[in-house]
Amino acid sequence: MVNRGVATLTVGLLGVFVLGCGPTASSSPSGGTPSGGTAPGGTILLQRIGPIGCDSIGINYTSATIKVDAASDPDVWAETEAGKMLTVNWTDGFTATDGAPPVIHGPEGDEVARDGTKIDVPADGSAPRLSGFYVCLGTDAINVLETDPQ
Repeated sequence: MVNRGVATLTVGLLGVFVLGCGPTASSSPSGGTPSGGTAPGGTILLQRIGPIGCDSIGINYTSATIKVDAASDPDVWAETEAGKMLTVNWTDGFTATDGAPPVIHGPEGDEVARDGTKIDVPADGSAPRLSGFYVCLGTDAINVLETDPQ
């Protein structure tokens, strides 16, 4: 009888654990994950990243072009001049609108990027800027930051 009680308790706790991990469990946006980073009425999802440091060692491209398409997955990405697809991550202050054309806005509502916006890698090794915002380059991702990394 004692073993039956322990088994029932174990199954009950396991059920609570499994339910807590189901699709209804909430999650907060974290680095490189899609988030509801859209302006009201928009359907463009931005990949999010928190505050980070930046190290551009090892990049092998000289430019990347932002691509925006709500029907794609992800909705926003970049392509290098050689055709390599890069993830584009944005800090929380950026929003997107699915207009004609879709536009990424900065924290003050100013236009930062749209489909076709080109980011050139400076020849002097400094970090590029996208409408004044710091762009951290990586081998597989570009991170657009509201503030310069420390």
